Amino acid sequence: MTKENTLANITKELDYRLGMYAFLARVFRIEIDQEFLDQLNEIYITGEGERQLSSAGEEILVNFLSRHHDNLIVDLAVDYVKVFIGARQKAGALPYESYYTSKEHLIMQEARDQVVMFYRAEGLDRSDQFTEPEDHIAFELEFMAYLCQKSKDYLDSNQFVDALIGLRKQRAFVETHLLNWTPDFLKDVAQSADTDFYKAIAKIASDFLMKEIQSIELLEKQINSLKN
Repeated sequence: MTKENTLANITKELDYRLGMYAFLARVFRIEIDQEFLDQLNEIYITGEGERQLSSAGEEILVNFLSRHHDNLIVDLAVDYVKVFIGARQKAGALPYESYYTSKEHLIMQEARDQVVMFYRAEGLDRSDQFTEPEDHIAFELEFMAYLCQKSKDYLDSNQFVDALIGLRKQRAFVETHLLNWTPDFLKDVAQSADTDFYKAIAKIASDFLMKEIQSIELLEKQINSLKN
């Protein structure tokens, strides 16, 4: 394989991973609005060409979207509140790493402090527009999207060493944070959600994250081959 083909494959994989992290972060950050739902329908239902489904989670999502009805936005909002906000009072899936990793199941614990250190090492701080604790699932996913974008930028400038350093940061964050709690969190999402939408998202996210270490390691090998 030529250097150009290898670089194109790396860029394609980084684009995919960046897109997945951004997509999942949006889903978990706030309720689904009509604009976002229209975008999903364009991608999976009404868009030109047939999109090849890559996972069982996407099949569940497509089946859900194809059964569109007038109260869909309301149903999704109700389900979002039940699963991610109402979980404070009853069974659900609180979207904070601290809740899943602290013995007392409390928020704003050690995990939050640890992810803040990751963010600040990159010069990042919490947006004033989203006031949840920094170990909220949406923050952690957005951080990974940011790191993917940085690695892409380094590759565009042929800065292969910096791109590798970025990938190692990604692997460290996935290993020490995302994989440390999201398997249980996503299982709770799937079990507590009433709509197939959030069940599908839980499946998509779980399948994606379980392959992340393997994906990052492959990217590292490919970038190393470009250095030689």
